[in-house]
Amino acid sequence: MTNEPQQPADPATGHRWRWIVGGLALGVLLAAVVAVVAFDRSLTRVEVQGLGDESAMPEPAFEQPPDPAAADDGSSIDPGEDPLEEDLLDALDLPDPDPRALTILVLGSDSREVLTPEEREEFNTGNFWGERTEVVALVRLDPSAANLRLLNVPRDLLVTRCDGTRGRVNAAYGIGESNGVGGMSCVVQTLTQWSGLTIDHAVKVDFRGFVDIVDSIGGVEMLLDQPLRDRRANLDLPQGCVHLDGVDALAFVRARGLDDDYGRIARQQRFLRELRAQIAELGLITDLPRLLRLADATARSVQLDGTLTLNRIRQLVSTHRGQLTGDLDTEVIPGTPRISESSGAYLVEPDEERARELFAWLETGVDPGAEPEPSLPGGGLLPDGELAPIEPSDGATPPDDPPPAGSVAQRCD
Repeated sequence: MTNEPQQPADPATGHRWRWIVGGLALGVLLAAVVAVVAFDRSLTRVEVQGLGDESAMPEPAFEQPPDPAAADDGSSIDPGEDPLEEDLLDALDLPDPDPRALTILVLGSDSREVLTPEEREEFNTGNFWGERTEVVALVRLDPSAANLRLLNVPRDLLVTRCDGTRGRVNAAYGIGESNGVGGMSCVVQTLTQWSGLTIDHAVKVDFRGFVDIVDSIGGVEMLLDQPLRDRRANLDLPQGCVHLDGVDALAFVRARGLDDDYGRIARQQRFLRELRAQIAELGLITDLPRLLRLADATARSVQLDGTLTLNRIRQLVSTHRGQLTGDLDTEVIPGTPRISESSGAYLVEPDEERARELFAWLETGVDPGAEPEPSLPGGGLLPDGELAPIEPSDGATPPDDPPPAGSVAQRCD
């Protein structure tokens, strides 16, 4: 066998390959920089009053009471004192909140102005004028906790709003827009004055944006243990494994004809868990094209407070990476439905004491109203893994209500 003499490598060829690889890397880097800059510039930011230090809260806008003839949803009732009793929890020994923790207000808008006539028909949203917040939630980013904490405020909850009137919390956004305070500012002031919490940032997404975000990741799969149908929300899903595109997902989170607003909130919380799980499974960090589609959809559909700059967002992601990739702990403020005597509007009277407990839970992670751990008759705690003996039932106490339809998280095989 004859060994052919090897030709020496051409140095020029090696240099050319290094230049090609280096040029490609530089091109990818420049593309990423351009994408980030474009993402930042396409975000809509608004000035929101009342964020951060509570002492910086502006005075409520009482100078221009809303015109009763232009009532936004029929929920306005006579101004009055907030029934919240002060210092409900002063006697409780709760841990101090982590000073690095933040509370973010998340709003879901029902504005139809962002939709075309064809989309209004497809989504079955109708042509209601004005803008209300169908989702009002507080999210806690706490570096000392493993999970995010989310507290939902029902849309029909009776509160004192930023202009001094009492009515549905979901009308606060429209009130702020009409009297010049600003929609997000009015919601922030309303919730801060009621809860005593400090809200650090605010985010809002609308119907169109929600659909775009879901579609940008290819939809969401979930398992339903029963068919779900709600004509008013344009929802018609069969039992079993279903794939929700943006339109179906919007119908799923909007539906309350299946039960009530508390059922809808439970389904929204489930969908959020499923969405987070699917994003994690997709590995979006390494899938650049899909990541850019998600970033583009998010940028075009989300409105942020003016302090959420790109550097601030990067800082939050870095500081709270553990919570952002962890699980989600959820609660909702309970209340009693009633009809307003003055307007005939459907309202939910909040359980003020339980609300205070949940505000404390959101801030500290400890729920003062949680059920105590099972204990022995003498008061000692049971060993790990053991259950307290079950007392015989006399049948007077009804069993726990079943979870709302479609609200139990189940993944497709």
